[in-house]
Amino acid sequence: CMMPLVWLYRRHTMKHTLCLLFSTVLGVLAIDPIMNHETALKTYVEKLNTHSWDQIAPHVAEDAVFIFTEGTFIGHGAAKAAFEKTFKLIENEVFSLHDIVWTVVTDDVATCHYEFRWKGLISGQEAEGGGRGTTILRKVDGRWLIAHEHLGPYARKS
Repeated sequence: CMMPLVWLYRRHTMKHTLCLLFSTVLGVLAIDPIMNHETALKTYVEKLNTHSWDQIAPHVAEDAVFIFTEGTFIGHGAAKAAFEKTFKLIENEVFSLHDIVWTVVTDDVATCHYEFRWKGLISGQEAEGGGRGTTILRKVDGRWLIAHEHLGPYARKS
């Protein structure tokens, strides 16, 4: 009489375990879809346009280096301060990348250069600008993260 109950228990436990494992895998995929370097960069730019460091930070390596006109910022703390200063200065900023050229792509590192553009409001007045940029992405624990970003002005015309 006990044999069918043990068999039913084992069958239920295995089914429950498989369901739990499958739902966990699906949950991880939904939270962090598998990205390549190109989709990681696109997602990073989308998160920049939220103007929320909390949205941006998960896409940035802890030791990332950002080189902007105002200075060099290393690590999350310095980057957060620089980004938030820009978000306060340029209201409703929309940042975009154009003519992206991938110069090096390996299994763990990808480098590109591009033209960037921004527009928004500074002291209530419409403003826009742009320049040239370089970004290096590095794969960390299977995820592509921004490891280095250098944004600068367009080249001077001679």
